Amino acid sequence: MPTLTSFTIDLTAHETARLTAVLRALGTHWDPGDIYTGEAEAHRLLYSHLDSDQQATYQLLVAAGVLPDNPGW
Repeated sequence: MPTLTSFTIDLTAHETARLTAVLRALGTHWDPGDIYTGEAEAHRLLYSHLDSDQQATYQLLVAAGVLPDNPGW
């Protein structure tokens, strides 16, 4: 029967390198606040001007927890 040997792996250095690569790929033009604002505007436009059937479906999805209830959209 084989003997099991325990070992640990520290992924801290790898995770730091990965995060650095991601941030470098995003570049200096990346602005999280601007992206959030754009996302909020996209959601607002998506759910605005719904007809009565669409609004009822939207409310069902909100009640079921599928969509967030965000009146700011």
